[in-house]
Amino acid sequence: MAAFSCLIACGAHPVSIIKTLALAGLISATASAGFAADIAPTPPPASGWTLTVGLGPQVQTSFPGAKSVTVWPTGTMALRRPGEPEPFASPDDGFGLALFDIGWFKAGPVGRIMSSRGLSGGNGAFYGLHDVDWTLELGVYGELWYTEHFRARAEVRQGVNGHDGLDANIALDAIQKYDAFTFAIGPRLQFGDTQYMNAYFSVTPYEASVNGRVGAYQANGGLASVGGLASVKYDFLPNWSATVFGGYSRLVSSAAASPIPNNLGSLNQYTGGVVIAHSFHLDIPFLP
Repeated sequence: MAAFSCLIACGAHPVSIIKTLALAGLISATASAGFAADIAPTPPPASGWTLTVGLGPQVQTSFPGAKSVTVWPTGTMALRRPGEPEPFASPDDGFGLALFDIGWFKAGPVGRIMSSRGLSGGNGAFYGLHDVDWTLELGVYGELWYTEHFRARAEVRQGVNGHDGLDANIALDAIQKYDAFTFAIGPRLQFGDTQYMNAYFSVTPYEASVNGRVGAYQANGGLASVGGLASVKYDFLPNWSATVFGGYSRLVSSAAASPIPNNLGSLNQYTGGVVIAHSFHLDIPFLP
């Protein structure tokens, strides 16, 4: 207002006064808009979760020590916030939930199902040996990321039925992304306690007499197999992917000395399959 009074008092032309006031108003409006933009609140994070579910067929050795193969369903499941990248998961990982996650280290419960051992599916040579029911294994896992290209994972699981034993897996993976492809490869170690090893590799004197092709044998707990697994994942659509994988392991130590794989089955164990996965939005009422 003081500047306006000065313009009049100084005898400024009315047109000049109007131009001056218009310019001042424009400067004021621009400054106000810029200030408002500076203090505009950031948008809230997206709500809900993104769930990735994968399923497909897997061809694998029917059971530890067998020579036959069987088709068994396999899959994957991962839960993350919208906008977060899909975490890496190897096809031979158990179904786990990362209750503890600090980025470079994750841990939580894990589970998996093992197929049964019996005479069906071309396993008539196992006549006289005890059957092993399908097994639900429950336990815990830990996952350590040294870099974004190298992962170490360990699972320890207890069979709640079936073999009733304790087994563990250690997996190392080298991971490389290239456009829509993700390549991974790494070694595998598998361990079992005495109960687990007894279920698949021990032979009682009575079983040996009935079968006639194997002698009595007592397996011990420890390292059971050594091998590796490779996989290629292809994101063929924004929310769809396909993973092809193959793996090999060989029985060692007490498992390799058993007459079961040597006379009735095989020391070589194989796996391979395809998983098709889809990601979709999910609202979970009890999760924020």
